[in-house]
Amino acid sequence: MDPGPLSICMTSDDLLPAMTGAGTHVQQVARALAARGHRVSVLTSRRAGEPEQEMWQGVRLHRCWTVKVLGFYQALPTCATIGRLLDRERPDVVHHHYFSLLMDRAQREAGRRGLPQVVTYHFNEDWLAQPLAMRPLRGVMRRRIAAACNRCDAVVAVSRGMAAVMAERGVSQRVHQMPIPIPLESLPRPVPAVRGPGFTVLYAGRLAPEKNLPLLLDAFARLAPVRPDARLWIAGDGPLRGEIARRAGAGALAGRVELLGQLGGEELARRYLACDAFVLPSLRETFGLVAIEAMWFGRPVVITGAIASARELVDPGVNGFIVDPHDPADLAARLLELADDPALRARLGAAGRSHAAAHREGPVLDRLEALYGAVVEARRGALCAAG
Repeated sequence: MDPGPLSICMTSDDLLPAMTGAGTHVQQVARALAARGHRVSVLTSRRAGEPEQEMWQGVRLHRCWTVKVLGFYQALPTCATIGRLLDRERPDVVHHHYFSLLMDRAQREAGRRGLPQVVTYHFNEDWLAQPLAMRPLRGVMRRRIAAACNRCDAVVAVSRGMAAVMAERGVSQRVHQMPIPIPLESLPRPVPAVRGPGFTVLYAGRLAPEKNLPLLLDAFARLAPVRPDARLWIAGDGPLRGEIARRAGAGALAGRVELLGQLGGEELARRYLACDAFVLPSLRETFGLVAIEAMWFGRPVVITGAIASARELVDPGVNGFIVDPHDPADLAARLLELADDPALRARLGAAGRSHAAAHREGPVLDRLEALYGAVVEARRGALCAAG
């Protein structure tokens, strides 16, 4: 049943500019839901120079007092502040995207108002507690995350792999598996970037420990003597940029690796179109949006088996390869196979584009709207029964 236009309030510490896949996801979903006629607001963090309130592409942004911790912005609003914002927006449903103090307090205030709540499970405790000093807290965080999910009316997993992990980690609430909606048809398709004649590999994402870039650099160093004209493009920024730059300028990698920095949508599209293969070497990744984007541009994808959705993203030998996250020789062998066989690259790339089509924005948003409608109606039914 179509619930009609809804007032939807989302919470996410990351939003503009997005530093994580979750932030990119919230941008896309909020903007698309607003375009469909829903009243959408987002409670998020506030960075230097940003206003407390702003209209952005049809979405009302409410920015809360924030501190930066370990490179990430953490909103620290009071319960009273969140309460006032919820009363102002009068949401039909609250959708959380980031396990944090912001979500904890928003969940508490939404509960006091009897509002139905949804959470999308973007991060687990391994991702959230990466620094060595925080790792002893992972058990506590795991239990708190499970409890937060179980307090919601519905829980969304972005992959079947993550849904299975959530059940193992104490999430007893029903989990709805729903792929990340990607506006593939609206992605720019500009002229490909200028490149040399050699085999060219692209990585795009944060330059952070969980992305496992040493695996890619070590593998490329093994490929370089065999394919001296091969080139590696690394797009993105993050805390490991200096270390990666130092490694990229030494030994077999010298002169073969280009750090592109953070790229906008059109420039990243130019790199997708120009590269021969895309690699996502992550140790932790709930989904891997950039891998889907690379497939949409017809590029074969190589990812690691450590990614929760690895088998959903890649059918080995059909649209790409899955490699050992700790074995650079395995990745190097796959890159050499792709470098030596243009026909294989074309076949895998064509299959990848067909696979990416399942993540088109429209059908996924239809499912999300149906989920919102179901939790709103269920909560109304429960209130009527209680009354």
